[in-house]
Amino acid sequence: MRSARNVTLLILVVFATAATQADDWPQWRGPQRNGISREAGWLKGWPEGGSPGVAWQATVGKGHAAVSIANGLAFTLGWDGEQDTVFCFDAVTGSVIWKQSYPCRTILQWPGPRATPTVHDGFVYTLGQHGQLRAWNAQTGEPRWQRDLPDDYNPDVDYGFVWSPLIEGELLILNAGSRGLAIRLRDGSIAWGDDHQKGACVSAVPFVQDGRRGVLVVHINDARSEANLVGVDPASGRELWRWNGWKEQWGAMGVDPVIHDGRLFLTSAQEYRQSARFTIAGDTLKQDWSTNRVAGYTGAAVLIAGHLYLVDSKGILKCVDWSTGQEKWIQRGFDERGTLIAADNHLLIQTGASGKLVIVAADPAGYRERRQTTVFDDAPETCTAPVLASGRIYCRSYAGAVVCLQLEARD
Repeated sequence: MRSARNVTLLILVVFATAATQADDWPQWRGPQRNGISREAGWLKGWPEGGSPGVAWQATVGKGHAAVSIANGLAFTLGWDGEQDTVFCFDAVTGSVIWKQSYPCRTILQWPGPRATPTVHDGFVYTLGQHGQLRAWNAQTGEPRWQRDLPDDYNPDVDYGFVWSPLIEGELLILNAGSRGLAIRLRDGSIAWGDDHQKGACVSAVPFVQDGRRGVLVVHINDARSEANLVGVDPASGRELWRWNGWKEQWGAMGVDPVIHDGRLFLTSAQEYRQSARFTIAGDTLKQDWSTNRVAGYTGAAVLIAGHLYLVDSKGILKCVDWSTGQEKWIQRGFDERGTLIAADNHLLIQTGASGKLVIVAADPAGYRERRQTTVFDDAPETCTAPVLASGRIYCRSYAGAVVCLQLEARD
């Protein structure tokens, strides 16, 4: 039997570990794929009226891939004009642990990899702008397998492949085809969904409905004039529900949908400014509300306490009531490609063209800016959301600058 003293020590150790436990960010949109970090108290490490220190910075080449953090390692990739390079850094010091490259030709619009690496169970999975799907040993960079996706899946030759890999069980799921494409993690073989139809420019989104897991994929019709929403069973690829008819051109939907508690939010702004919320109803979706006052272009939304926060295509930060679609407040000045994540009831917003990182309270009562700093002085354009992990913020510009900001540890 444990002594009272030993039990007390055990409780203290557990408490201290929980109080200091850091949260990784191992994939696009974070641990839950919803753009929200579970870290708390991080803002105390950012001095009022000042800026966090730069822990390290690196140049990785052009692209939009965000930084993924897992087990003390940071992963991203970029393009130098002739090849993609996958980088693995020490997340604390910025030292290069390994890097691997493969040949890659250009595309017309914003050349460079768009998909963010996914780290899972000792491996990192990457997708290049021409469909170069790769699996690497996360510690050593040793290749595990590779598969090049056919151009049939590409939503548009100007855009390139954009889908950040989603891991569901033993499968890697991409937003390709009419109901997704599932690849076996063990060897890169195809499990289901290989129909060579085009997917829209968003990544697959996981959800739970009536106690069962599902994945939302968005594909485009043959005329590339509208998008269709499909819920699938990730294990089998069986279609759960479908809704057709979202008007948009070329599959250019740069904002991942948000799904919560059986309801789904979708927005786009390429040719049509539009947003809508749906309820999953049997084998289809029922539209709850729609509006053209809100339209996201590249920056995905986050849902916090019944309110959506996103940067509109006009560069306006908006707070929107989840139930009604009504705007609660707006704030200008974040650029049309501004994007954000959230943590501890705050928004971390990377502006699209000014190089600024802005911290704002996630408060439906009104706009309250808490902190601001300039991350990129040169070539500041970016469509990439910042990342928060283990008391550090990682930002990435399109030109290829990666900057790690260190938040001071405070009691």
